[in-house]
Amino acid sequence: LLSTAESPAMLFYLDNWQSVAPDAAAPRANQKNKRGLNENYGRELLELHTLGVDGGYTQKDVIEVARCFTGWTIANPRKGGGFEYNDKVHDKGQKIVLGHVIPAGGGMNDGLEVLQILAQHPSTAHFISLQLARRFVADDPPPSLVNRMAQAFSKSGGDLRQVLETMLASPEFWSQGAYHAKIKTPFELVVSTVRATNANVESAFVLGNELQKLGEPLYRKIEPTGYSSSNAEWRSEERRVGKECR
Repeated sequence: LLSTAESPAMLFYLDNWQSVAPDAAAPRANQKNKRGLNENYGRELLELHTLGVDGGYTQKDVIEVARCFTGWTIANPRKGGGFEYNDKVHDKGQKIVLGHVIPAGGGMNDGLEVLQILAQHPSTAHFISLQLARRFVADDPPPSLVNRMAQAFSKSGGDLRQVLETMLASPEFWSQGAYHAKIKTPFELVVSTVRATNANVESAFVLGNELQKLGEPLYRKIEPTGYSSSNAEWRSEERRVGKECR
């Protein structure tokens, strides 16, 4: 979470590099557009990176999280600069995130505390476990499996190795219903084909064209959810795109 929160790509993509406290948003004389609080990163952090859309947060939590991450920006963005924390535009007031009071004057620690709260939240354990089970077991994995994986997540402090070990050792993973339940996405199909044939790739342009034909062009998914791993996205009764994983 910290790596993505400080990533210039993420800061730019979800506009957090321009998010500032309301009292720091007054435009300069030569500045056309007034900056202010931007909720994009705060919302996706809760909805996609941790708790999940049904994880128990509210719009108020989105706003409070966004306030905590004001000042997390990019140094010299037009020159490819890295992460920078600018305390001058940080919201220094008290915040309340998911019932946790974050005292005023915390500076950059406000955002760090939010990441800690979210990483340890039960909804995060369940959401991450559900995504992994959907990816490796079935589009609609058994709740019993997801719950055991979530327990492993919480007990281990988010150790994904232990979560995956729980999944791989489960009877659900080796059940008849899970056998051949998932197919490869176009990207997985193309990459695994190149690896299996030990192909000498002189130009990846051709492979990129094939991915576009199959419906998963590189870096073209506009929505922050990314491409789906659901079978329904890549197969139909008339034509199946992809190859069974197992």
